[in-house]
Parts: sequence; C-alpha cells; structure tokens
Amino acid sequence: MTVRSRILLVFLLALFSGFFALERWLSLELRPRYYQSFEEPLVDMANILAEIAGQEFDRPQPEFKNLQTAFQRVYQRNPNADIYGLHKNDIDVRVYITDRNGKVVFDSQHKALGQNFANWRDVHLTLQGHYGVRSSPLTEIPLRHDDREARSIAYVAAPILREGDLVGVLSVGKPKVNVTQFILTARQDLLWAVAGIALLALLTVTLLYLWISRPLYQVAQFAKGIAQGETLTTPDLGDNEIGSVADAISAMRQALDGKQYIERYTQTLAHELKSPLTSIKASAELLLEDMPPAQRKRFIENIQSENQRALNLIQRLLELAAVENRHGVIDKQPLAIDEIVQEIASSLHAALSQKHINLVIEQTDPITLQGERFLIRQALFNILDNAIAYSPIGGLITLSAVVEAQHILISVSDQGPGIPEYAKDRLFERFYSLPRPDNQVRSSGLGLSFVKEVMELHHGMVRLTADKNGTEAVLAFPSN
Repeated sequence: MTVRSRILLVFLLALFSGFFALERWLSLELRPRYYQSFEEPLVDMANILAEIAGQEFDRPQPEFKNLQTAFQRVYQRNPNADIYGLHKNDIDVRVYITDRNGKVVFDSQHKALGQNFANWRDVHLTLQGHYGVRSSPLTEIPLRHDDREARSIAYVAAPILREGDLVGVLSVGKPKVNVTQFILTARQDLLWAVAGIALLALLTVTLLYLWISRPLYQVAQFAKGIAQGETLTTPDLGDNEIGSVADAISAMRQALDGKQYIERYTQTLAHELKSPLTSIKASAELLLEDMPPAQRKRFIENIQSENQRALNLIQRLLELAAVENRHGVIDKQPLAIDEIVQEIASSLHAALSQKHINLVIEQTDPITLQGERFLIRQALFNILDNAIAYSPIGGLITLSAVVEAQHILISVSDQGPGIPEYAKDRLFERFYSLPRPDNQVRSSGLGLSFVKEVMELHHGMVRLTADKNGTEAVLAFPSN
C-alpha cells in the first residue's frame, strides 16, 4: 500500500469514526432531553390541578362533580393541531386523585375509581413528601414501532395540601407515543444532517488528499525518472516542503550527473583519443627513418588525418557537453524550416557533389517552428551528414517537412545499407558508430547523441527506421 493510500485510509477512518461517535452521542443525548421537556409541563399541570382540586377536600365528602364534567367536555374536544408534523386531534391526558391513604377518589377516565394506589410509585413517593413520578405500560396504544417507551404512559404527582396538611395526591398522566415520534423524527433528521456533513467532509478530505498527494506523486515520478536515467525538468511544486524535496533531488541529480559526467567522458575521451594518437606516434617514429619521398608523404598525410580526427572528436564532444548542460534552457524563436534546409544544403554541397548524391527537398507550404536556431540547424546538419556518409555513390536523399496532428515532422531518407539488427538499440549511445560502407571509417559517434539531446530540449523526439531500401530519420517537434 502506498503512502498516499495510507494517508487517505487514516483520514477516512478518523472521519467516519468521529462522525459515528458524534451520531451515537447525540442520539443518546436526544432521548433524555426530549423526556425532560415532556415531563416538565406535567409538573406544572399537576400542581395547578392539585390546587384547584384541593378545594373539594374542604367538604366532608369530596365529590369532584365539576372536575368530572370538565374532563368529559375536554375529551370531546378536537384540537385539530399540527405540531411540527404531528397532527393531534384528541386529548390524551389522564388525571386521578387519591386521598391520604392512596385510595382513588377521582379518575378522569373512570378506570380505577375506588382502587388503592398507595403502592404506585408516584402516589407513594408523594405521600412520603418526595417528588412522585412513574412510567407504566400502556397496552391500548397501537404498536407503531418496537420502542417500548412509545407504548407507556408517564405520571407526575403533586400533593394536595389544605392548611399545610397533606390530604391527597393528584397525578397527571400522558402517553409517550407522541414525544417518542418526535424523538424518531429528530433522530432521522440528525442522521441526514450527519450524513450530509460527513459527505461534505469526505469531499473536503478527498480534495485535501489530492492537493497534498499530487505533489508527492510528482516527486515520486521525478525521482523514478532520474533513477532510470531520463532527462527531466524539475517539477514546479511551489515554495513549500515538497517543492524543497524536488529541488533537493534535482540538485543531487546535477551533482551526481556532474561527477559521473566527468568520469565517463574522461574515460571515453581517453579511449577514443588513444587510437589516433597511437597512429600519429607510430607515423612520427617512422618518419625519423630514411624512406622514399612517396612513403614519407603517406605517413605525413596519415598524421594530418588522425590529427583532424582527434580535433573533430573533441569539437563534437564539446558541442554535446554544451547541450547536455543546458538543463532545459533554450532560446526559442520562430524559425522557417525551408531557410534552414537551404542553408544546410549549401554547406553540404561539396560532400553531395563528391559522391554525386541527389538531394530532393519536398515541402509544399512554408512551415515555422519554435526553437533555438543553432541547435536545430546543427541537429538537422548531423542527420543529413550521416545520410551522405552512408549513401552509395549516385544515391538519392529525400528531405521533407510536413505538419501532422500536433507535430511538425522533418524526415530524411537515404538509400544506404540500413541499420544492422545488433546496432538498433545503440544508435544514440555516445561514441557508438558504424563503419561507413565506402571506406570503413567510423565517425565520432556523437552526432546522433547530439540530435537526441536537442530534440529532448525542444520536447520532441527522433526516430530511426531502416529496411532494405535505406534508412529514414524523423525529427518530430511539437507544433505549438
């Protein structure tokens, strides 16, 4: 599992654990708070009714006729009330009164008149001078759900006092079914709210994850590319810790590249210069001896040839090193391809004439590309120079430039011997070259390496293909 995936997993676990804990806590807190608000007005009602009903205890035999008549009328009322989505069309309050011994002397619903409620919790506690309250099952409530609280009735009692003496108890009862419905509705709303907030938080976390992880991914890809030897531009990740890491990797790469570059080039240059210097040394030693003028001339020409070979090698190496050390910096300007091609053709006129090679330039419309003139001219020069070197006498070289899709394609095809299978993967290696078909002389092996570096600087690519009819080199530049 990647570090990015672990970060996302930890974020999600923390997020959903937090919201689950929040939902559970709110749900547990919701029920008692609703029951508190449900019970508190019952206390007021019980004490008000206890004071009104207490007047009947001034008589030797309390009758409560007026109270009974009032409740009969109350039960006939239809409130027709809409209370936050609950339609209420009846009165479901029950009131009963007991004497000081717990005997029921009044019941608004006529269910327990004459019974002894002295042991019921609400009556018993009130007779003892405490706050009396109880909750009992109410089987006549229809089963709307599995909540037992919904099928119960809460009773709150208040003492009936006459001149300071406790003469009875009045209890007010109300079913919990409606308040339980409020609780369920509130909990559903709470779940939807928590789900919405969780979804918003998830979206925020995802965006934050992408914002943080994308630079990490870019740094990882940058490091992998460097490890594979690719020439990459340091990603612009801003002035932050991740950007500092990318800059540090780039600086480390440049430091290592510089060290390896010097070591590799020193070794290779020494190896490549060994052959011409050995030949020059041998020819110089032989010139110290007496020999015919013709033979002496041949050795002198050999010294001059090997000296020129060494100079060409050093010059090409310096050009390639200059390109490789640019680190992606080029001076772009609009360039007319036809002008550059004509200039190169003029420069190579002598080489073309020497081998009687016909150069055909195919370009229908003027094409302009963005790039550095010197680099593109030198890259195209190297391609044409190679084509001349490996073309047969009297051969044909075709150069064309076209715009296809998002690229400008410059192709050079010759009628040479093609590319051996063993050499196809090594053509762009520094100092690797094939013997020329006419004289078996090898080049410096730096021309195609230079072309490859130039194309990478211009965000393009170079491709070589060969068959029995010859070789084709294609330079592909981005058209924008």
